[in-house]
Amino acid sequence: MLGLRFLLSLTPLFTILTVLIDAQAPSPSGAAADMGVGTYPRATVLSDESLLGVYTAFSGGNSILTTVKSTDSGATWTALGTVTQGPTATTDIDNPFVHQLSSGRILCTFRNHDRLNGAYTFYRITIYYSDDKGATWTYLSTPASDSNPVNGDWEPFLMDGLDGSLQLYYSRENAANDQDSLLRRSTDGGLNWSSAQTISGLDVTARDGMLGVARTATSSSTLIAVFESLDPSTGLFTIHSVKSTDDGATWGSRSLVYSPGTGKNAGAPGIVLVGNKLVTSFGTDEDGGTWPTGSMKVVVSSDGGSTWGSKTTIHGVPSLWAGVTGLTESTFLATYESGGTSYAQKISF
Repeated sequence: MLGLRFLLSLTPLFTILTVLIDAQAPSPSGAAADMGVGTYPRATVLSDESLLGVYTAFSGGNSILTTVKSTDSGATWTALGTVTQGPTATTDIDNPFVHQLSSGRILCTFRNHDRLNGAYTFYRITIYYSDDKGATWTYLSTPASDSNPVNGDWEPFLMDGLDGSLQLYYSRENAANDQDSLLRRSTDGGLNWSSAQTISGLDVTARDGMLGVARTATSSSTLIAVFESLDPSTGLFTIHSVKSTDDGATWGSRSLVYSPGTGKNAGAPGIVLVGNKLVTSFGTDEDGGTWPTGSMKVVVSSDGGSTWGSKTTIHGVPSLWAGVTGLTESTFLATYESGGTSYAQKISF
């Protein structure tokens, strides 16, 4: 009886703790906005506070990297331009990511592969640039390429270094069961690039891929990269992270961010700093769907990525290829494909 009275006396405390934990969970703000018919949507905030979005469309037998813009924090989008396009039968143009330099120039990086009869014959990570806010684009450079049909290059991501350099992250296959996360740097706005540095996967045989990177605090030299990793022994994806305390010079502290449990997958993550919180997005088939189709969810960290919680569903089945973009100290934009259309959903804390 004494034990029961003790537990009942703690009930108000449990209620308070639950409310505090729930207060960390983000929630949708308004309705999801149609960005256009296509897949793998990504967005960035430009210096004029408008949003530039990009996704891969398919029309007339071509794969088309399409840009769109929003002037109302992602509530509505209008067509803008085309980065590049190519015949889907013989090229694989996809995984676009946009980033604005301090000069105002905008870069779009993407995978740009050749294929013959469905088989890949050449892999590239390519960069185009725009000086008119994403309306027209010109070729700039090819930071990575591989002619070996085993060694693919995938899912590029751009961000600025604290020293003014440009950092390019992407995934590269070593073998069918092994893939690493790589980093290259440019000191001339993306024209020329350093050799590749491996930031995850060097000491493990697993398929690390689809990484995103964020600072743990504004202007902090500590970076956290999140990525999916396929365990060859189980054939399942989980979300992991590595950290750098010197702006990407060295990396370590490989940790698990999220695992959905036995027989299920979590993959294709993104990460963004929102105020003093880190938000990692991912897709998972834990609620249904045929992988990689599933639900888009996020988890939140208030301690620089050491622990994660407040799992929240942003969009249910079907969702694919989610991304996240910071808007304000308390809001971010979630982008995803559902049923062949790309969407943007504003999320608030």
